[in-house]
Amino acid sequence: MSMADSPHAIKGNSLMVLAEQLESSIREAARKGTPLHEVEKDTFQWVLEIGHRAIEQLLILQGDGNLGESVVTAEGRRLDRSEEPVERPLRTVFGEHTIRAYVYAEGPKKAVQLRPVDARLNLPPGRCSYFFEEFSQYFCVDQAFGQASQGLATVLRQEVSVNTLEHINRRMGEQAEQFLDCLPTPPARKEGELLVFTADGKGVPLVKADAQRVPAFDKAERPGNRRMATLAAVYTIDPYMRTPEQIVAALFRDDTTPGPKHRPPPRFKHVTARFSRMQEDPDGELWESNGSIEAFCWADEQIKARRHPGQKLLRLMDGQASLWDAADSCLNVPPEDTVDILDILHVSSYVWRAAKVFSSLREQQETFARNRLLRMLQGEASGVVAGLRQMATKRDLKGKDLEEIVTVCGYFEKHAHRMHYDQYLAAGYPIATGVIEGACRHLVKDRMERSGMRWRLAGAQSMLHVRAVYQSSYWDDFHRDRITREQRKLHLHRALLRNYQPVTLAG
Repeated sequence: MSMADSPHAIKGNSLMVLAEQLESSIREAARKGTPLHEVEKDTFQWVLEIGHRAIEQLLILQGDGNLGESVVTAEGRRLDRSEEPVERPLRTVFGEHTIRAYVYAEGPKKAVQLRPVDARLNLPPGRCSYFFEEFSQYFCVDQAFGQASQGLATVLRQEVSVNTLEHINRRMGEQAEQFLDCLPTPPARKEGELLVFTADGKGVPLVKADAQRVPAFDKAERPGNRRMATLAAVYTIDPYMRTPEQIVAALFRDDTTPGPKHRPPPRFKHVTARFSRMQEDPDGELWESNGSIEAFCWADEQIKARRHPGQKLLRLMDGQASLWDAADSCLNVPPEDTVDILDILHVSSYVWRAAKVFSSLREQQETFARNRLLRMLQGEASGVVAGLRQMATKRDLKGKDLEEIVTVCGYFEKHAHRMHYDQYLAAGYPIATGVIEGACRHLVKDRMERSGMRWRLAGAQSMLHVRAVYQSSYWDDFHRDRITREQRKLHLHRALLRNYQPVTLAG
């Protein structure tokens, strides 16, 4: 007997009968020499059918939830039983089901206060089981919702609408935000010696209506309806000693200069991404929530939980002034315990800008850039700036060339106190923002910036929360936590089921 293309065709059969029929199907395939891929497909359909029947049997065994005509809560409120059992749809990874059971409320027109079968099974409020929600998001966090829907149809043989997947993501995003705000503190013995904070911004394309609700960040560089999500990360790492020459070799991808081995990895990378958005307070007043402030305040809580007394906090970012301002406002670490580091990759980009002013030949540009970067890494940033100004004067630069050198020198002078690279390298500090750059790519770009995508602001924020948890080491912890939190609030009168007797099947 083949199960292909016949979901629930024999759902009246017991689990034992289905198992026997599956075994018979395998024996028949072996006798006929059926190709393995056909057997696999047919067997997988049998597995889904057996799973569906197993859930059906589980639901039948719960009974109809009848606790009597009425029950009295611990607070002394009387809840009356519905006149008839109420149907409640449920979707699991094995398919769709219907629960038909009594519910209890304070009156015929009142909100339901107790669903005995739901409470007994720890069911969520929506139509989908917790495991189906989790399973569906394995597809959604990495694929467009439409592709995820197609993937679920292929794997689970279920037609799940895009709207359903988006609704699950929104719901899970709210729960993920709560979880990210209360991340477990890593064991101190497993932490690295250095505590690092880093941040950056990444644009996300929004639908026009939502894009107009938040400020644009740079229309010249990021045209259209893109809006900035601020990413913040806190992690620890062990010191890693390098020389200026090794850094230059890495920047220019020199294969002839081997670097030290056994580079220590970042530990317990905690990341969040927040948008600026309009929110409504309990009185109905609208106010703007600043995404950078939200992200940096979140990071401050992480730092408080993980920093031991007297430990230095390394603040590692590019030159964006708003990020440094937010760090000064939100990160409550004494200045004497703070080390600010300007990302060497952005420094390199400014050095190259200067190199292109003084030469049009690639080889000369590279020689120029190598020399200046090496000097900066050796602690000679001020000398490099003075030299650039002298060269501009000697060559009598004017117009755009002069403006470019003024911009480059101004950038270096503004951040001079964050460019003591000789000291940073001697102490084994990180000097590149690879962690946050990677987060911008993996957390945001890979999912949010696909061709033709336009996000609603709330949906984009939810997806970023879910992806932040998904890419952490806390995915399983998150699902345990969200179920526990929700069940604590959802089935408040669970204690009334203590004497409830489910159905017992004979044999």
